[in-house]
Amino acid sequence: MQICHVNLAKGFSGGERQTLNLIRSLAAQGVEQWAVIRPDSPLNDKLAGLNVTVVHAKHHLLGHHRRWLPKSVMLHAHDGKAVYWCALQGLLHGNRYIITRRVDNKLKSSALTRLAYRNAATVVGLSRAIEAQILTLDNRITTRVIPSSFSTFAADPQRVAEIQAQYPDKILIGQVGKLLHHKGYHLTIEVARRLAKTHPQLQFLFLGSGKDESQLKQQAQGIDNIEFLGHCDDIGNYLAAMKLMLFPSLNEGLGSTVLEAWQHDTPVIGANAGGIPDMIVDGQTGLLVEPGDDQALERALLTLIADESLQQQLAAGAKERLRDFSPQSVCERYLALYNSLTTV
Repeated sequence: MQICHVNLAKGFSGGERQTLNLIRSLAAQGVEQWAVIRPDSPLNDKLAGLNVTVVHAKHHLLGHHRRWLPKSVMLHAHDGKAVYWCALQGLLHGNRYIITRRVDNKLKSSALTRLAYRNAATVVGLSRAIEAQILTLDNRITTRVIPSSFSTFAADPQRVAEIQAQYPDKILIGQVGKLLHHKGYHLTIEVARRLAKTHPQLQFLFLGSGKDESQLKQQAQGIDNIEFLGHCDDIGNYLAAMKLMLFPSLNEGLGSTVLEAWQHDTPVIGANAGGIPDMIVDGQTGLLVEPGDDQALERALLTLIADESLQQQLAAGAKERLRDFSPQSVCERYLALYNSLTTV
């Protein structure tokens, strides 16, 4: 089997981490792989040492040569620009391709986008919500749901203890992700505002940065139980230090941060939005509240904080559910897809 991954993103975020996870898992299976990435992509360093041929393309209109990529190689587009690179490679040289769609926002209905998606052998959505959005573009598109895999963010017990010691006599409630309106931080801020006096033992930690940071900090002004920590490299330590994590997104493709929290037995309260219910089964692997309902979020938080037995029950259920999101499990599902398409 021969697979060429295409990811033309400039930075390194969730989609690039998932690309890397899959390449690593496929390499362990002995799959011959190529990777088309930007010359300035952080993936260059992260792919070093893996048995993968790296090819550089600065733009989705560049790098289409038959001589280095046989027609038999299956292409896999991992980001938006990569979709058009693969579509053009398919038109020029006949390579089949699949697309992984990671967000649940509406696709552009341009003729070019419809052509690129319609010509794909399969379009993978990370969740049922994403799959539904793909089919609104064209219900003739062949789709499949394969989720993200978790990435292992290790925790050092000594560092975890140090974090907890910074907040003596406090129960740490965390929210992790980019500081964007749709992530629901504004809801958590209102919950924290109401609980500041009635539950002074609760400390809210926000990990992340983003374009709405100044607006959110202004909303949180004067609320002493909230701290903005910005981007943190040792996210595993913070997840392990938290008593629980909130994930109240208004919309979300999947939300792999939930999976990272589960690895550290940290229960999660999430919104019943987008792909979040594909992970959280209410009352079994976490708690779900309706998106945009800060009152419901507050009730769920207080219920879970007060019930140690429920915390343990949800952590155990999440640990069991986590197996479906392991890099090995996700890799096996992609391998099955590749095999089904190469034998057609």
